[in-house]
Amino acid sequence: MAALSVLMIAVSTAAFYLVYSVLERWRFFTPVPAEHVDTTRLDIGITLVVCLVGLIIAVAVASWLARRIIRPVSAVGDAARRIAQGDLASRVNLAGALHGETAALVDDFNAMAHRLQRMAEDVSIWNAQIAHELRTPLTILQGRLQGAKDGVFKLDDALVDGLLGQVVGLTRLVEDLRSVSLADSGRLDLSMSDFDLSAEIKGMAPALRSILEPAGFSLVLDLEPGVIHADSGRIRQAILALVENARRHAHPCEVRVANRFINNQALISVTDKGPGVPPAMEQDVFRQFVRGPQPNGGSGLGLAVVRSIARAHGGNVRYQRENSTSIFEIDLVVTLIDTSSH
Repeated sequence: MAALSVLMIAVSTAAFYLVYSVLERWRFFTPVPAEHVDTTRLDIGITLVVCLVGLIIAVAVASWLARRIIRPVSAVGDAARRIAQGDLASRVNLAGALHGETAALVDDFNAMAHRLQRMAEDVSIWNAQIAHELRTPLTILQGRLQGAKDGVFKLDDALVDGLLGQVVGLTRLVEDLRSVSLADSGRLDLSMSDFDLSAEIKGMAPALRSILEPAGFSLVLDLEPGVIHADSGRIRQAILALVENARRHAHPCEVRVANRFINNQALISVTDKGPGVPPAMEQDVFRQFVRGPQPNGGSGLGLAVVRSIARAHGGNVRYQRENSTSIFEIDLVVTLIDTSSH
């Protein structure tokens, strides 16, 4: 930067004399008489002094700017090398205020490093949680089958039904894992079609009641007709997951499933009178393998699947607490089909 400053001073001085000579030739002003010397030693001395002072100022400013730019960039480079070597906790911590592009660079780098560290931690948690979730049903299957082979258990319908129940649970766990993984990589396939959302939810009522009523819950539907273009199978999966979540965590109460439309959004809500999500968990309730404070037999994937389905439709899912009511609401960015002309 200092060399560039010196070059700019030289170019500026040369350009000044060039423009001056051109203006003199075109007689924009009266030229100096021939008997007068137009350049004296004093002129040369003043020019050299001005150039020297300008050079000193330019070098000082260039050095100051270079330190402001190079210091954070060098710190980012050092932190990046530490992260490449496996230290994902490395961050850029600089004393003093940063401004402009350098501040944005440091903030973006630290945010990227934090997300990378969290993803690595999530992978470790995933591996441990998947092993934990698979171990119990596989152990049961192995023990029952080995017992049946050794004659300890009688291979009757009750035993077969119990084994089938474990297999169904494994199948559901694998499908949930697959849905979340595909959604995280942006490759969750959607089978889009036109259907009436209220009719689809109404058709689910018998299945929903079979989940709720044995546990002492009741189902109430509050539906608004409207034809949308979306994946009906995935939306049914999301509603089932929310209703199952209410059954597991809420006290016996009325579970309300409702839908409404706002512009190009379809909103689906499931409300209950349960104790709600603890405030400390509200930010993480839709992450994988997050469970409530009370054991309930769930895998911790249900709400993560709901979020994946909502995001695959361009929307999201959110939780809110109003008085004694817990509300889980899915918003889907969908195409509303006008059927008034049919």
